[in-house]
Amino acid sequence: MDFQVSADILLVIASIVAVFSLSSIVAAWTMKRWPWIAMISFAIAVGLFVYVHLEVTDGLEPLDIPNAFISVAARLLN
Repeated sequence: MDFQVSADILLVIASIVAVFSLSSIVAAWTMKRWPWIAMISFAIAVGLFVYVHLEVTDGLEPLDIPNAFISVAARLLN
């Protein structure tokens, strides 16, 4: 069984996880605590970005991330 996830979906997941983990890192930093789980989540998001960058034949461009959000929204609404 070969299950492939679309690069657009992975980009959206990585973007959302990265934004939430960065905000959690900043919040923990202001309270002078170590944000271990947020740092692990951010590392997972960066790993997803690297994986998608290596899997896409042309690589990633800055406009690919907003286009991925539009593509995923269109899939959900269709």
